[in-house]
Amino acid sequence: MRRLITPAVLGAALILTGCGSTDTPDDKPDAVTQAADISSAQDIADALKDAGLTVSTPKEDTGDSYITEVGGTPYSFTVTDQDNPAPGNAGINLFPTPEALDAWVPLSKQFGGVAVTGDTWAVSLPTRDATALAHSKRLAPKVAEALDGTVQQ
Repeated sequence: MRRLITPAVLGAALILTGCGSTDTPDDKPDAVTQAADISSAQDIADALKDAGLTVSTPKEDTGDSYITEVGGTPYSFTVTDQDNPAPGNAGINLFPTPEALDAWVPLSKQFGGVAVTGDTWAVSLPTRDATALAHSKRLAPKVAEALDGTVQQ
């Protein structure tokens, strides 16, 4: 069977390259707590820095993607717990609603990546090669702990 790849699907693939998903059981705090703590990409970066991780300043991505199509905002940045970050940028995806994030998670699972999610945000970690994937799998629990999020892979 042949499948058509639309620009929206291709855009989602590019954004999701670092985002796969395997839910961990009920690790999420309630949405009210998270909403008060994380309302911007900079809030995520600051929380990661406060946890001792090395983080670059998030830069808004202006290209079309699933995130922008649903009214959200994607950012790119780097995050690591050591001097040599994994190859590739990580992403911060801010969604307008929990439902928009929930629709994104199954898409991210198709790409075999690593992400950490909250109520309306996701941090996708680089997975473009075996080195990046191994680094991201090791780093994801630290990111989840810092953000009180859920690891998805």
